[in-house]
Amino acid sequence: MLSSTKKLKKLRQKIDKTDQKIAKLLRQRKKTVQQIQKLKLKNKLPVSDKTREKEILDKFKTQYEQSIFKEIIRQSKKQSHTP
Repeated sequence: MLSSTKKLKKLRQKIDKTDQKIAKLLRQRKKTVQQIQKLKLKNKLPVSDKTREKEILDKFKTQYEQSIFKEIIRQSKKQSHTP
């Protein structure tokens, strides 16, 4: 049987691996957001789309997930105002 310290270490390693996967997906998402932003600018479309934001947030059932995605959306919008 594993000691509590070893179990904790294994669980933390699992979190580290998950965090790496999340970071990779966030980088992919950022690239896609940048492509969308360029397309919107080229076509003189508004950067912000409240309907789309609601559509994204409605996919998530828990407050935990929604709060994380609210921050992701906020950072994406912030990015669009940065050269």
